[in-house]
Amino acid sequence: MKKNNQIKKLIISLLSVVLLTILLPDFNLNVSAFDDVLWDDYSIPSTRQKPRLLDNANLLDSSEEAEILEKLDKLSEKHSSNIGILTVKDHTGNIQDFVDDYFDYNGFGADYNGSGIIFMLSMADREWAISTSGSAIYAFTDYGQSHMVDEMAYYLSDDDYYNAFNEYCKIADKYFDMYESGSAYDINNTHSPGENVRALIICIIAGFLLALIPIFVMKADLAPVHMNANASGYATASGIHMDVHRDTYLRSTTSRTKKPENDSSRSGGGGSSIHTSSSGSSHGGSHGHF
Repeated sequence: MKKNNQIKKLIISLLSVVLLTILLPDFNLNVSAFDDVLWDDYSIPSTRQKPRLLDNANLLDSSEEAEILEKLDKLSEKHSSNIGILTVKDHTGNIQDFVDDYFDYNGFGADYNGSGIIFMLSMADREWAISTSGSAIYAFTDYGQSHMVDEMAYYLSDDDYYNAFNEYCKIADKYFDMYESGSAYDINNTHSPGENVRALIICIIAGFLLALIPIFVMKADLAPVHMNANASGYATASGIHMDVHRDTYLRSTTSRTKKPENDSSRSGGGGSSIHTSSSGSSHGGSHGHF
């Protein structure tokens, strides 16, 4: 009897080993499907802990990564705001919460009075997210974020991440330039002061050139005309015939159109939406799929 119990225990042990052998690879696979936790703990460090480009999804080759990182570093110094990119194979939880926490718990708010922006891609479900903080909240309005992603969408859908990130850098530079000039990119303000000046100059030049066309046409029509000493050239043997034209007033008509009432339920849009992250910090941002 005692021997039978020992045999049963041995069989159970062997079955346990076999079962673990079968299950452990799947367990490891599930664990490795997610990136390692990208912050040490849930406290805000006093210095930035990660580079401004972290390509954990391996979307760029080494030369592309170095080039984009250099642009992000230069733009961050130029605008006194951390401008970053994060790519991951997958993530846990809500992507907006994830990118906010990545920003906070890696110290991206430690520099430049907390100003910064992170653009994140998560490849498992092809999600994107933006987290803004400090003055970047107001430089990147809700409308501005939507426009930025629209401009990047062609490259993202084509898996051209190098050009997508270049577009991100270009637009971030423009948005900060506009904000620093006193007016952020928004629904009713989509051009920088420099673009407005260029557009005005082009309109003036185009208008001047268009105005010259009828002048030259009229001048060409008058080319065979010359001055006469008298009016004899306009008289016939029977004298001068003159037609009389009269304008007779008949009636007037007045039409009225009701002025549309103001819809007070519409605020007109614009501005930046703000939410609070798990650290208690204020963030702007948005997220979606590509």
